[in-house]
Amino acid sequence: MVKLKEGYVMSAAEQVAYDRDNARPRKSWGQVAYYFKLQTKYPPRIYVFMHAEIWCDRNRRPMGLFHALPFLTRPMNREEIEYHHFDTRLCYHQYEAWAPLLSAEEREAQLLDMEQPGSGTMFLRALYSFTPSYRLKDEIRQGVPPEIARHLPYRLTIDLGCTEMEVLLILVSLGYTLPVQQISALLRAERADGNRKAVLLALQWLYRTSGESQSSTRSQSVLAVLRRAVQVQARTRRNFVRRIWKQSPLFALSEIQVRYPGYTAAQLEADVKRNKQATQFSRSKPVMDLRRCQLVKLAEQLNSGCLPEEAYHRVCCRIALLQSAHQQRLPVRLSVKLEQESRVYGFAWQIRETVVKSFVKLANTPGMTHDRLQAEHTRMTSSLYCF
Repeated sequence: MVKLKEGYVMSAAEQVAYDRDNARPRKSWGQVAYYFKLQTKYPPRIYVFMHAEIWCDRNRRPMGLFHALPFLTRPMNREEIEYHHFDTRLCYHQYEAWAPLLSAEEREAQLLDMEQPGSGTMFLRALYSFTPSYRLKDEIRQGVPPEIARHLPYRLTIDLGCTEMEVLLILVSLGYTLPVQQISALLRAERADGNRKAVLLALQWLYRTSGESQSSTRSQSVLAVLRRAVQVQARTRRNFVRRIWKQSPLFALSEIQVRYPGYTAAQLEADVKRNKQATQFSRSKPVMDLRRCQLVKLAEQLNSGCLPEEAYHRVCCRIALLQSAHQQRLPVRLSVKLEQESRVYGFAWQIRETVVKSFVKLANTPGMTHDRLQAEHTRMTSSLYCF
């Protein structure tokens, strides 16, 4: 029967709904599916879907399991079918650690054994066998019952005294079954004794991907590890050669041959040579303010070389005045004479040349007065937009 809190009294509406659901026939069969979700911004977890046969792919989309497949399924026992008979929504459980999941599934396995002898034990063995592949926060092999532990895959042992190729083949093919503690111990042992670059790279890769699923861990190959090892060794040698060459170019070859016997002068030339990098041209902003535009024009006049002496000195004095005003950030002042009256209009020191030209053009308009010109000047200088 459905579990109700002790002493709970249902209302009339709840009693009607309960009687209606209780009158419906029970399902004769149901399925429980187990999905593993890799770590994203949340810890890795295992989802347990009750009555998985009625779950659609789109229902698992919020969990990020739209395209996922269950790694294990089992039939529901009678108590589970009875308990979930009154569900009004799809039901699932999620676990971020193996301990609570195994504790709950052991009870369900006992009920399965009572209904079908041996089915619960077989399911529990299969569930325990997935603990090395899907690592959660807790230690996966702690607290495993002895009657279940003997059915688990054997603990992989790796002899680092074998040849490099043999060790690589074992690590790439069966390294995903190693716990992270054993991988760390193998790393320390290899660095202390063998220090083989390819083996170190394979162990480091296993250490980084220890929390991922078995399918993604198997994507590495022996050739990829060897290729990566060759690249790392070549980069290490090249950096060492360039450092020695920079310190003493004359005796560099003899010093390098102490560490790398058989090193030739041709290899030295190839390692020292640097590839030419593409020249990066910095984009300069166009000159638009009045003073710098005038400086550019005056510089072009000087570079032309066809100025008489008097004009040459006049241009030089003009350049000196503009340069000094620009460095001191003095405001730009324009004197306008209209109707026998002269007034000075000031602009910001970085005012654009086009703005000043438009203001001068407006001042030269026939019939223009200082009042209208002052209103236009106020609009230009007080606006938030850059004229």
